[in-house]
Amino acid sequence: MQTLGLSDEPKRTDGWLKSIFWPTVENAWDVDYLGQQGFWICFVIAAVTFAFSLLTGNILYIAIAIFTGLIFWVGGMGVREKSWIAAAIIFACFLLDTLVTILQTGLMPIVFIRIFLLGVLLTNIRATFLASEWKPAGEDEDRPTRFNEGLKDKLVDVWPPKLWRVLQIPFYGFSILWVLLSLLGLVFILMARLGVLHK
Repeated sequence: MQTLGLSDEPKRTDGWLKSIFWPTVENAWDVDYLGQQGFWICFVIAAVTFAFSLLTGNILYIAIAIFTGLIFWVGGMGVREKSWIAAAIIFACFLLDTLVTILQTGLMPIVFIRIFLLGVLLTNIRATFLASEWKPAGEDEDRPTRFNEGLKDKLVDVWPPKLWRVLQIPFYGFSILWVLLSLLGLVFILMARLGVLHK
């Protein structure tokens, strides 16, 4: 197949490390890779958030983590479909959650991991924006194949184009609600820290 030019070998221009921190988009393979990368970043953060909530044993934290995880997962589908607005919302949600964590726990080691992930999510916005602006030179230009073989392919290649069309409006509504509630929680924590609520 390679001699016929039919292989689906990556034709990306960046290595994986550069694609995370300072990606460039020169072809359809870059666009596809950045979409996959952005999806997996959101998906892993959702899974880790849920896993840590299970360690608390608190039903309220677990319920909040499920809700947050769904926002990150659906937002990841938006990133896969080149929505830089979804990437920006995910960044805002994680930023607010990190600020609440810092106010509640102080500068614990987990906070530094969160700050690193914030940097990754910030570059994810840039990557998604670059991918959304890229246009092929021609309609018949060679493009990467989206596969449908296993669960991994379904998660990253098959479901995002189908589900994002249906879920993007609820995603925007619920994520904006989540941001507003997080801001309200942040204000209450700050007021409690400053002693305003006890006066």
